[in-house]
Amino acid sequence: MAMNYASAITMNNLVLALDQTARTVDMALASQEYALSYDSVERNLQLLYGISAIKSQNYNMVLDVLSFGKGLIKTALSTTNVEVPVGNEQGYTVQEVLGNIDTMSDGYIFGKVFLSSDSVDGEELVFSLARPISDPNGNPLIISKDIDINTAEEIIRTSQELSFTTDKTYYLELYKFIADVSYYDQTIKNSRVFFKLIDERLPRGYFGYTEENISRIVVSSIIRNYALISEQYNTQKNLTKDIISNWVGSSTWEPDFTTYWQNAGQTLPTRLLSYLSSELSINI
Repeated sequence: MAMNYASAITMNNLVLALDQTARTVDMALASQEYALSYDSVERNLQLLYGISAIKSQNYNMVLDVLSFGKGLIKTALSTTNVEVPVGNEQGYTVQEVLGNIDTMSDGYIFGKVFLSSDSVDGEELVFSLARPISDPNGNPLIISKDIDINTAEEIIRTSQELSFTTDKTYYLELYKFIADVSYYDQTIKNSRVFFKLIDERLPRGYFGYTEENISRIVVSSIIRNYALISEQYNTQKNLTKDIISNWVGSSTWEPDFTTYWQNAGQTLPTRLLSYLSSELSINI
């Protein structure tokens, strides 16, 4: 029986599931590095602590829709750790987050909050709005409210068709967000926008668990947890590669896998294409 596009969707879903497990491994590694006050590798930019999303009590920030508390970061552009923001907190208005989008209503806008480090602008938080991966320099993507907020959250968590760009030297994702727009016209007075933040921060090796009893009990558990999750990931990774390799090598492709997809009416899903290139050296 000839293969069809549904099989490609299934393989793509396997890769997406593997990506989610890889994210879990990195979370476990970050927990271990934080607990031990030790970085397993040197990174150009990393969060050491903080930059929490907060509800400001400062009346001077009443017009801000997003506020973040103080954090500590490590960057390759500085010989000492850097505090961000400079004050105890920093807020952003709706226009600072969404920018010069045309007047709109009843839609969702996806975005990310990046921690950035740049030789010109220094260390700061920057916002990037989602654009189609097929047009990363085009207009921000706006989704109709035909879907609910939970579906919108699933899209921003898992979609491989969204592009988020920044021109900073080093940058690190801290949050994803969904802007639930009732109305937006670039003014604070008229705009009605609710923001849902998805916390993606991974604080790494700095403070650690210095209290003796906590260190003895908790740290050993964190180390075992990382080892277990890494083992499960490696098993899943090998199984995924075996399944996709067998799919690619099936004798049902006419005349062969690469030629079939080069001439097919539908292209392979984006994430599956990148997996085939990086893991199996197949470029289509």
